[in-house]
Amino acid sequence: MVCGYQQDERGHSLKFVFTTERGLEDILADSLRGKGEVTPFPFSFQGRVLFECSSAKELLEELYSNPFYHKCALLLDVVEFSVERSALDLFYWVARKGPVVDFLIPSVSFGVRSVRKGKHPFSSQEVASYVGAGVIDGARIRKGFCPRVNLSDPDLLVIADVVNNVFLLGVELVGLEGMHRRGWRVYSHRAGLKGTLANALIAISGVSSEDVLWDPMCGGGTIPIEFVHRCIGVPPGYLRKNDYLFLRTSVFDRELWEEVVAEVDFSVAWQAEVKALASDRSVKALEGAKKNASRAMVEDKIRFELADVKESSFAKEADVVVTNPPYGLRLANPYKAERSLEVLMRTFAGSKARRLSLIHPEPAKVKEIADKHGLNLDKDLPAYNGNLEVSLILVSKS
Repeated sequence: MVCGYQQDERGHSLKFVFTTERGLEDILADSLRGKGEVTPFPFSFQGRVLFECSSAKELLEELYSNPFYHKCALLLDVVEFSVERSALDLFYWVARKGPVVDFLIPSVSFGVRSVRKGKHPFSSQEVASYVGAGVIDGARIRKGFCPRVNLSDPDLLVIADVVNNVFLLGVELVGLEGMHRRGWRVYSHRAGLKGTLANALIAISGVSSEDVLWDPMCGGGTIPIEFVHRCIGVPPGYLRKNDYLFLRTSVFDRELWEEVVAEVDFSVAWQAEVKALASDRSVKALEGAKKNASRAMVEDKIRFELADVKESSFAKEADVVVTNPPYGLRLANPYKAERSLEVLMRTFAGSKARRLSLIHPEPAKVKEIADKHGLNLDKDLPAYNGNLEVSLILVSKS
């Protein structure tokens, strides 16, 4: 049950906006298809996927188990407006009269966050201020109390996004910290990869649970850990199941959430055999990866080796290589980055592995070196790693 939210004319009661890394919209959308209506880039909003489903349970299953999203908001209202400063008054009234107030009780604090895309005669801070005032007045007039404001750690986080001439009002379900932070990272590598990007690399590699995956530049171990979790069914929210922001309010029924969590957790195949290999030439990184794997409860399913890429014995065992190699902007040394890429390609070409997926900001350079070793560049998916333009690349042997 979702408090105060009614079905639309098509019978879909629930609409949600998932946030992901820019470039992963289609991968996230594909993972949701068959479970509801899916629209990547809703309202031309990069990094967003609109998901419509008929039951709260379907959504909660995705919140707990989907590996490709960062945040998710329950979408309460969508309003088109004229791009004028007077639109701020409209935002105020939408918030004042809308269903956000239904989630508020005297013990629940709230805050407002606004993301704005396009040119407008007002700022994101002004949008948040007007929406916040609308929520306060709505609660005071309709429910007889003045809600507490907490901008740093609210119980209810109101989303007030403006995209060109469209205003989106909703409530955040995950919280201030995105789900790309899984909760198992006790060691942070300086070039650590987000769990969402790691899963995208794993997905495009075509690796299966029967394959042996090798990350020859494992850093903090994100890729092999995420691979093992995917294979045995550990949900990304496993270590954060009590941290979701919606649990502080009446947005969803807590018993339904506990039912979903219990069903998913029961299906985890802890005893399944999975073969993941992780190597790195840095002692510090490898020890950190082991600590992360232990926290993620999969240390017994990953074999670790202290070795440079070209010297690792794992090249004789791997079916698929998935890695996040160093590159120029991370190393501040383009020569070393190119050399690392050359060593990686040469090692892959001489290994047992059939495919290699990697993330890199220079796909043309990757193709040049791949061609040199008689390899094929099969996929080049533009994406972002934070604000850095990169490509998710799949290389195979002829």
